[in-house]
Amino acid sequence: MYEDFSYIYDKLSFDLDYEGYADNILKLAKEYKIKKENMLELAAGSGMLTKYFFDEFENIDALDISPDMLNVFANKYDNDNINLIYYDMVEFENPGKYDLIVILLDSINYVTDPKDLQKLFDNCYKNLKDEGLLVFDINSEYKMTQVFGSNCYVYEYEDIFYTWDNFYEDDLVDMHLNFFVENEDGSYDRIYEYQQERIYRTNEVTKMVEQAGFKDVKTYDEDDFGRVKDDSQRILFSAVKGM
Repeated sequence: MYEDFSYIYDKLSFDLDYEGYADNILKLAKEYKIKKENMLELAAGSGMLTKYFFDEFENIDALDISPDMLNVFANKYDNDNINLIYYDMVEFENPGKYDLIVILLDSINYVTDPKDLQKLFDNCYKNLKDEGLLVFDINSEYKMTQVFGSNCYVYEYEDIFYTWDNFYEDDLVDMHLNFFVENEDGSYDRIYEYQQERIYRTNEVTKMVEQAGFKDVKTYDEDDFGRVKDDSQRILFSAVKGM
């Protein structure tokens, strides 16, 4: 997905509160008395969230389907306790290995086949230790329909100008992104990206997580860590693997 613009990904994520999201996860880990031995982050990207766990867990596996993003990760950070894995998160199996599994930044919405999403939750259950914790988020139905929808946006940030055209139909949002990156001589390189996300409703996701075997499934507004509201844009889930 990020083959052509992985080198500018960090810059385009300037408005994401990675530290706040990590704090929420660590609060949940403390609440559930999760051991800080082995952590797995799925869809880890360039490690902008992962870095906040470097000093918290003994070992961290950071997985992503994009080798370009993992290369950015590897070039930014040099930690002995980090293992980078190039793999499809839906298919990844490492049974009974992890105390904590994290899937953030609407990576769930990019799994557009509900059968694949169920398989992802099933494998997360399998990969956790007993009483291990799964934490993930989704873009809410409100955000997908009202903010994304069939809307068009134009942005300019430092040396990047980009347009974002969305088309919403049948619970899917197709996103067409055109990035124009300024060179030193004033010319621009154009980078085109196509992405697609599916709407997953809170009750639908909860049912799938419970079907995988998880217990104590809870939801939060990810931005304020409070209750989910009608206009919440990111919904954070936590779920525990039963004994």
